[in-house]
This record gives sequence, C-alpha cells and structure tokens, in this order.
Amino acid sequence: MRKAVGVDLGGTKINVLLVNEKGEVLVRDKQPTEADRGKDYVINKIKDMIHNVLQQGRVSEKDIEGIGIGFPGLMDREKKSTLYAPNLGDEWKKEVFLGRELEEYFNIPTYLENDVNLIAWAEWLVGAGRGTKTMICVALGTGIGSGIVLNGKLWIGAHGMAGEFGHITVLPDGPICGCGNRGCIEAIASGTGIEKYARSILPQHTDSLIWGLCNGNLEEVTVKTIYQAAEQGDKLAIDIFNHAGYYLGIALANYVHIVDPEKIVIGGGVANVREYIGKPMREEFYRRVLPSFRDKVTFSWAELGEDAGGIGAALLALYR
Repeated sequence: MRKAVGVDLGGTKINVLLVNEKGEVLVRDKQPTEADRGKDYVINKIKDMIHNVLQQGRVSEKDIEGIGIGFPGLMDREKKSTLYAPNLGDEWKKEVFLGRELEEYFNIPTYLENDVNLIAWAEWLVGAGRGTKTMICVALGTGIGSGIVLNGKLWIGAHGMAGEFGHITVLPDGPICGCGNRGCIEAIASGTGIEKYARSILPQHTDSLIWGLCNGNLEEVTVKTIYQAAEQGDKLAIDIFNHAGYYLGIALANYVHIVDPEKIVIGGGVANVREYIGKPMREEFYRRVLPSFRDKVTFSWAELGEDAGGIGAALLALYR
C-alpha cells in the first residue's frame, strides 16, 4: 500500500506521521518545536523525526511517495519555501527553504501547504467531510482558520490565501484582532477572543464560579476554567460561550452564502466546548442563512483530532 510522510509544524509542537493511502496513521512521532533554538535546530529536528518514523515503520526512503508539510504561515508553494510565521520566531519572518531542503536531503518529492488547509483536506478525504464534493472546514483554536474543498479540490485562491474565515468582520466596532482590524470573528470566538471577553466582563460578575477557578486572578482565566465553571452550571460561563457561538453563526452564514458547501466541519481545541458553542452557533446560522440553504447545509464535528494536519499533509503528497 502506498505511503507518505506528513509533517505538522506548529509553534509549540511538531507532529510527524507515516500514513498510508487510506489515511491510516502507521507511526507517529510528536515532539516540542523548541522554536527558540532557531530555524536550523527545528529543521534538523524534523529530519530526525522523519528518520524515526521511517525506521519504526520499517520502510526505506525509496518506499515513500512524498513528504507533505503543514506550515502555520505564508509560503511560496512553487519554490517550496516559507515566507512568514511569527509564531515560530524572528528567523521564520523571512524566507526559509524548508521544503526544498527536506526534498534534497531525503530525495523525496516534498510539498508545502497551509496547516488548516491540510486539516480540511484530511477531513474531506477520510474524516467528517467524506462523501461531499464541496466542504468548509473551520478550526477554532488560539486563532481561527479554515480550509475549503471546492468540487473535490483544495481551494487556495488566486494568491494562495483563500479561506481566511477568521478575518470576516462581524462586529465593526468590536475588539481589536491580531491583524489590526476590529471585530473579526477571530477576535471574538477564538480561544484568545473568548478569554479576553471573559476578562473584560468578569469584574461586573463577582459571584461567578470562574473567580474561584482562576484563583481570583484575571490573567489565569482560560477556556478551560470557563468550561469548568460552565460544567458546574455557572450562568456567566455559559453566556460567554454562547456569545462566541452567536457570532460564529453570523460569520458562517456569510461564508455559506459565498461558497455554497454541502457541509461545514468544525474542529480545533475550542470545539471541545461544543455543547455550549454549538447550539447558539447553529441557531443563529439557520436564522440568518437564506431559506434555500437551510435544509441543504449540515454541520459535523471534526473526526481526526490532533493528527488531522499531519494526515492531510501526507495525503496531499499522495494525491497531489
């Protein structure tokens, strides 16, 4: 059976997978990125991790059809270089020939793609989106990203930046986003956005259980502590998640009016609080979307978990 290696390079961890053509993970090696030790260290670590999964999988380099790399930033796909990824440190804010170096080192065809695009690709091929022709995948994490599979192809757009769902404006005078704009859905419904919103309103709600869970320190308020409070029935905590879900519903209705997908797949770490975000998200989505879409567009939660990016990277190399 055909095999490829998928590399999911993130700001905090690197996940390297040996994957077969069915999307099954045969071997994995997950390690901290340690980006503060420099780009050369990170690249050498990736090389070592690829060697590890090949050795553990008892396959040689000639048995591998390709290497796919999911990258959290801008890239030049043709030159196989990365251009900008501030979460990896200053050395990654300029061109780094990551794909080319791995390709020359292993003598295996190597491909670079945006990490969230690869999550979408994996979910479409072997996850929650399988069986559809057109699908939107949204990843709710520290930020918000998305990928689009359009008529069976990963859609990257004219400039390689399609699917920047996180920067749809839903509240023109809302909180400032990391991009510099105000009121982006990322600034409201990402993990970071939810935590900032909670910190802004907590001083007016001294009876909330969140205070005890964060030891009375606003800086210790996290999605996890808000979730713990919600699980204990805390009304404010539930309202905080409902607030995020409400605006997600608005943004997704806008997205669907443009793309016209069969399915919306929601994943990422924040999706773990689905019982508090999902209901208001769907309600507001169906309230705002055109009636002709209401019985045609469905929601699913992502199925592949933290391996999705690495699986998508490997499948990109296999089904290029």
